[in-house]
Amino acid sequence: MRFLGKVFPVLGVVVFMSSTLSSCSDESSNRSNSPKGWSVCNELFGSSSVDALQGEMGSGVLRVENSLTPVDEIMLSLSGMARRWEPGSELHYAISEHPCDLGVEGRSDEFLSYVSWSAYSQQRIKAGEAGGGWQPVGKSIFVKREEGGLHLVAVISCKVEGTHEDQESQLPLEIETQVRNVPDFDVEVLRKMTAHFTRELVDGLKCKNSPEVPGAI
Repeated sequence: MRFLGKVFPVLGVVVFMSSTLSSCSDESSNRSNSPKGWSVCNELFGSSSVDALQGEMGSGVLRVENSLTPVDEIMLSLSGMARRWEPGSELHYAISEHPCDLGVEGRSDEFLSYVSWSAYSQQRIKAGEAGGGWQPVGKSIFVKREEGGLHLVAVISCKVEGTHEDQESQLPLEIETQVRNVPDFDVEVLRKMTAHFTRELVDGLKCKNSPEVPGAI
């Protein structure tokens, strides 16, 4: 979906990976003093989940490959976009954030993330206009799992204060996470990371309808 054909500049932000979770925990203590990219990843996905991701991706050097946009700026951008939205507006479709994208140096292994306002309302999803495979999860959330659970798309109804009265029903939040080229990756790790990502967005955007996010998506 959103990730097809993406090309990222590789930034000089690295952390050495190990093949075990215990070693990852040792490395995670260094991330608190590392550049903004790791801070964003830890905040949006949970530092323990980033440790687990690191262990699942194996040995090598893990790089932050996205632009380093602080979390508060991401929230301001999304909330501002929602407040400018009116029925029939399509501007939001072209604007998105990739807050935490990681890759292993010298290999094609990747973790990718995405957030924007969705082109599909939950009503359109229920009507089949966004394709099949969608399942309700928690309150106000629909999820689509592809590629054996290594590609997750979630659409969350989120009412932002000060928006058009139809924003909650017609303009839901859309997030996407994907692990590429790691076929034995534990899908539960990705599901928990996606749930943490969703909770951080719901809290950061102060969704007035209070979506209920489960422990794993």
